[in-house]
Amino acid sequence: MKKWNAFFKIGILVLFTAVIVSGCGKDDPYADYTPEREAALIKDWLETMVTNKKDIDTTSTGIYYIIEKEGTGATVKAGDKVTVKYTGLFLDGTIFDASSSHNEAGTMTYVHKTDRLISGWEEGIEVMSKGTTAAILVPSAKAYGTTGYSSIPPNTPLVFVIEVVDIK
Repeated sequence: MKKWNAFFKIGILVLFTAVIVSGCGKDDPYADYTPEREAALIKDWLETMVTNKKDIDTTSTGIYYIIEKEGTGATVKAGDKVTVKYTGLFLDGTIFDASSSHNEAGTMTYVHKTDRLISGWEEGIEVMSKGTTAAILVPSAKAYGTTGYSSIPPNTPLVFVIEVVDIK
């Protein structure tokens, strides 16, 4: 009977381990991100935007942006106190962060180029003025790179939909 119990325990342990290992990464669509996969995903996203008749612009270093609503006045520059509403998304539309989840006003205020934000955000928002709403696609090299951050896996391009509420 002892032999049977030991065999049964080992069998359950092996089965449990197989279930756990086989499930790893299956629920995480970003688990297999590589630079090549990232490039393909960005290409697909851009093609979808073109199909949807979106006007895509690019900064000199490869930040893509789509102005949805044009604002007025000067664009964001270093040292400005900027108030924004934003939603951060993966390319599949999954939201990973939003200003509305941080405070009652649903905004975030920061000092541009002084407070620590990802370089792709800082570069992309500089094409925006007060009242502008835009989608900014940030390749991983200008976001969290090959290491990722928190729930953001390595080599993950990000999209931020940003509305500039105020610039001071």
